[in-house]
Amino acid sequence: LHLVNGMHPELFQEKEFELFTGQIVTDTMLRRQESQQALMEQYPSWVPGEQVPGLALLESALPGVYSLLQLQDNQLWSNFMTAKECEKEIPRSVSSQISPFQQVLLIQALRPDRLVSSMQLFAQRVLGVRELSPPLVNLKRLYQEQTRPEEPILVLISAGSDVSQELEELAGSVVGARNYVQVAMGQGQAEHAVRQLKECALKGMWLCLKNLHLVIAWVPVLEKEINSLKPHKNFRLWLTAEPHLKFPLVLLESSLKVTYESPPGVKKNLLRTYEAWTPEFIEKGHQPVRAQALFALAWFHAIIQERRNYIPSGWTKFYEFSTADLRSGADIIDRLCRGTGSIQWDFIHGLFENAVFGGRIDNNYDLEVLRSYLYQYFERDVLGGKGRRKLAGLVELPMSVNHKDYVKAISSLPETDSPLIFNLPQNIDRSQQESVAKGVLAQLVVVTRPEVEDEQFDKNRWTKDLSPFLHLWKRLNQGSDLVKLAPEQIPAPKEDDPPLLAFLLQERQSAILLLQKVHGDLSKISRVIRGSILLTTDVRANANSLLKHEVPAAWTKKWEGPMAPIRWFRSLVAKCVAVGGWVERCQAGSLLSSPADLSELFNPAVFLNALRQETARRLNQPINSLVFVSQWGGSTVRKASCPVVIEGLMIEG
Repeated sequence: LHLVNGMHPELFQEKEFELFTGQIVTDTMLRRQESQQALMEQYPSWVPGEQVPGLALLESALPGVYSLLQLQDNQLWSNFMTAKECEKEIPRSVSSQISPFQQVLLIQALRPDRLVSSMQLFAQRVLGVRELSPPLVNLKRLYQEQTRPEEPILVLISAGSDVSQELEELAGSVVGARNYVQVAMGQGQAEHAVRQLKECALKGMWLCLKNLHLVIAWVPVLEKEINSLKPHKNFRLWLTAEPHLKFPLVLLESSLKVTYESPPGVKKNLLRTYEAWTPEFIEKGHQPVRAQALFALAWFHAIIQERRNYIPSGWTKFYEFSTADLRSGADIIDRLCRGTGSIQWDFIHGLFENAVFGGRIDNNYDLEVLRSYLYQYFERDVLGGKGRRKLAGLVELPMSVNHKDYVKAISSLPETDSPLIFNLPQNIDRSQQESVAKGVLAQLVVVTRPEVEDEQFDKNRWTKDLSPFLHLWKRLNQGSDLVKLAPEQIPAPKEDDPPLLAFLLQERQSAILLLQKVHGDLSKISRVIRGSILLTTDVRANANSLLKHEVPAAWTKKWEGPMAPIRWFRSLVAKCVAVGGWVERCQAGSLLSSPADLSELFNPAVFLNALRQETARRLNQPINSLVFVSQWGGSTVRKASCPVVIEGLMIEG
């Protein structure tokens, strides 16, 4: 999207890209007093309540575009809100009148669960490419077509990817295993690496220095040694490293750079595996059941890697399943398939669960998921004969040892993964797309923001770029006395206060103090611009953060909140007002009699703990004897002395 924005500025009208990345202030954002219900009444009834603010923002920023949408025609839009691929279901009478990027803005406002797909479709059409993912790296082709003895090959790796095995196999086929040396960099390896570098360059051998990101301080020494070499024509220097902000630019610029990461999607993941596995490896022993088991292993490895896209529902955390695990699994299958006897699938289940893959897992729920996959894929009804169950209900395994047959089976798979192939509910894709979209928009803000010199004060620049933030803050706090309260006017919790009231008073006190800090910092920035006070280090740091469209670190230490300053301001003020309402209801004894929206609190988890303490006090029971019970459908929990109704939760799974 950043590339498209730079290459084709004519595709974006004024304010559109700023609206897309959340860097625009409109009057709609300032109408804090307007209730959600009043706002919803202004828009068609088919628009979900949670999408109304986004639609109002679109109307306020781009009224001309909004007038072309014909949103009052319910029949015209009846399929759009329920369509699986709504980006392809925009009514023709509307899509013909608005630009491709305005269609993306429409998706952002009404169907944020499809924003990632919409962005991909837009970028693909503008750039004229079939897909945005780069082609899979083929090291053999790379060596033959692009490498030279005097140019290091820097392979940038990501978590879960390991190039060393593929590189070792390539070296074995090109220069022989004896002429390939690899050194895992770390403490005490520097001198050994330099000796090997000189020897390999002289004799025409291949050298791989792994994990340079662990010895960044030593890399300049490596640069000098490389520049002093007169290498043999067969010499190749391979370097691997994870991305690092302080990686020396000289070596970076003088190297052939290659990214080696787990490809997105099950299909591409399988293709990479079968590109690394040679036909000879698949045909070894001429046992179809062995070839099928290897395919099941590749499928299993792809599934558990891609399932990481759905954290915390897919896995509870990120596990670094790597190609080393795949290689170990293949070795186990190779050994168990020797001979003519039947394969002991229980051995595979046990070794994979307790050693190879399960050894990385430290959560019982995740271990159950892994075990479930193993029992689904590695069993007699799937492997070893034709006419049995398909692998994962999708793939008919070939009864052959032909490498091409398995590649053909992979090619028949869809390009995009349905959550169903991971045994996950279909609706989980919604939350995953929304999460990815937030990350993309945050990165767009970073790459499109102007460079800011930390030591420089430019009055004109500060006036122009910081005024929208100062104006927004002033408007958000109009009619509020919170920023003027003296410390003694802010009620603090007392020792004899009930747990819930003590928590809410503490929450409100912290919120007001943060609000006042932000107000004070912005006031100082305003006074520096006007020339009434001198520029200090703290003021410069806060202003530079805002110029970069970042929330100043001094504020995020108190509360993280949204990453965009404009949204952070709005959220802070809204939460401060909401917490005040919680305190009033608690003091009036009506807090638990009406539904509670936990998103209004700064620390919702602490609220639940305070509720637990309140319950223990009322029941006169030890706190560790209480059990947290939830119930759906509006009925109350029996025997609960402090039941609370929670609203506004988004449920997935």
